[in-house]
Amino acid sequence: MAPPRFDPHGYLEAGIHLCTMEELEELFGWNNCRRGLLAQLREFVETELMQAAGQQAPLVLDGTFVTRHESPVEIVVVLLLDEIAEEHFWNGADLYSSHQTVRSRYQIRLYVHSATYGMDALSRIQGIDTVELLEKGLHHKHSKGVVRLN
Repeated sequence: MAPPRFDPHGYLEAGIHLCTMEELEELFGWNNCRRGLLAQLREFVETELMQAAGQQAPLVLDGTFVTRHESPVEIVVVLLLDEIAEEHFWNGADLYSSHQTVRSRYQIRLYVHSATYGMDALSRIQGIDTVELLEKGLHHKHSKGVVRLN
């Protein structure tokens, strides 16, 4: 992944940017706050996600973490259920039932996405909140980028 580029409003340039955990740490871990969130993400992946999905499941990351914000308080994470092994699908989906625990333990706001079952979290996270658009004077079609962690 090339170094992240941000638009003048602090959002990651539009699109889905692929990266590994190591690249994510290099590109977004520029201060102690961000490195702390990355450590929480790594722990979540290693302890919760690997157990539920049986593999390193693909995740899409969003929130202020993938902006120029200096002190994000959490990382928005979308688990792509359709891309994990069929026998682990419902274990992955069950992670969402503990999303409040995941949020308090890891500072991760967890969502699940499955086109097969009509759970469209990706569309939800790729938009910018209407209030934020108005506050920044942005066009309603202004787009932002997200990061896909593989």
